[in-house]
Parts: sequence; C-alpha cells; structure tokens
Amino acid sequence: MPKLKNRLPKMSRDRNQAFSKHNGKRYYHGKWGTPEAEKSYKRFLAALLESPVLPPQVGNDGGDSLVSEIATAFLAHIESRNMDKTDLGHFRTAIG
Repeated sequence: MPKLKNRLPKMSRDRNQAFSKHNGKRYYHGKWGTPEAEKSYKRFLAALLESPVLPPQVGNDGGDSLVSEIATAFLAHIESRNMDKTDLGHFRTAIG
C-alpha cells in the first residue's frame, strides 16, 4: 500500500474558507473556524489514510458532491423553467 509523504496535509485558510492541499489540488472544507469545516477536514484525513493514491471526495454537511454534479443539476433545473434560450446559452457557456 502506498504511503503518504512525510506528513498529513494541514488545514489552511484562504480568505474565509478552510482548505487542504493534496497532490497539488485544493480541497475545500467550508467556512473557516466552523465545526462543519473541522468535520470535513477530519473526513478528508480519514479518506487519505484509507487510500492515499485516490483523491478524497470531500463535501460539507456530510455530502460528497462534485462540482460537475452540482453544475449538471443546476442546468437541469434552469432548463425546466421557461427561460429565454439566450439566457440558457449564457449559463451553459459560464459552466463550461
């Protein structure tokens, strides 16, 4: 089983957000100084200790959502509304 390099990632602060870095990627834990951020950080560490090769799926409030899943759900929501096609195109472009 691969081992983590010398030490575990620490929780850092960027403006008012808590995050950790692993393999050059940032994993956000929520608002800095909240119990939810601390729980998310602990889940992040547990996932790393279980499998340091795979990137951990970290989410707030116990949910593990990827940005792509949230974007897909948002697009499905706005498509169900009677919006102008130009506006829908703008959303699709922004989400990428």
